[in-house]
Amino acid sequence: MKNRILVPIDLSHDAAFDLIFSATSTLARQHSAILHLVTVVPAELAAWPYVPRGLVDDARKQAETQISDIAALEYPEDVTWESEAIVGPIASTIIQRATDLGAGLIAIASHDPKLTSLLLGGTADRVVRRAHCTVLVLRSSQGWNWSN
Repeated sequence: MKNRILVPIDLSHDAAFDLIFSATSTLARQHSAILHLVTVVPAELAAWPYVPRGLVDDARKQAETQISDIAALEYPEDVTWESEAIVGPIASTIIQRATDLGAGLIAIASHDPKLTSLLLGGTADRVVRRAHCTVLVLRSSQGWNWSN
């Protein structure tokens, strides 16, 4: 289904919310697309020693509620969306979910990289290099107005 857009959301970087929701609303309208929002709870949480039983699943449930609540506030009624939270390695989970959904596009926000991201590669960079569909990387700037 090529009219499906996967929208990975990093709940810890709310500075990109205005950009990602505005841009994906515009894209969904222009292409009669369904937006599929996904947030990934890092699988590394489960690898920590002495992690209380159920912590990872509780984190997934909380993230699922948060992403749904945010999308309900940010998307207008004429935009069709669905959301989910998944536990796994972030970049590969995003790529696998896009493949599973048959997404024609991944629209991902990119925030200012840290030194570790420059050396190891950020999530958006890994998604761009490995995805089997088109990837639109959205960065905060004054250059594009998506609200038109």
